[in-house]
Amino acid sequence: DDMIFVDGQPFPPALHGTGTEDYFNTAWCPTQEHHAPYHGLTMAAGPNWWGKASMYRFHIEDPVRFRKAIRVSIEHGHANRRSDDWSSTAYWYQAEPHAKFPPLPPVDARLPRPDEPTP
Repeated sequence: DDMIFVDGQPFPPALHGTGTEDYFNTAWCPTQEHHAPYHGLTMAAGPNWWGKASMYRFHIEDPVRFRKAIRVSIEHGHANRRSDDWSSTAYWYQAEPHAKFPPLPPVDARLPRPDEPTP
């Protein structure tokens, strides 16, 4: 399931979807490319999500507002039992002026460890 936790929200979050393909506005492990202004599948994988896939979703018409923290997660197969490689890009609009942001931790401190549960 897709879940968006806003400002330290506990489980289950208010924004709790039903699956990866639903989050990207498709259904049943899509195998055809689809392009829309705010969501799409630019590279379709094979049946049951086998192979490479590329999807996008922009929250232009349904922004997720937060004050201090946001955590977005998507289940990796049923009960998180798939070992897929995922990457993401996030954008936000920052009001100016703003206080200086703290430095980011080193890259290796930001990567999840396969043998450690992620929060």
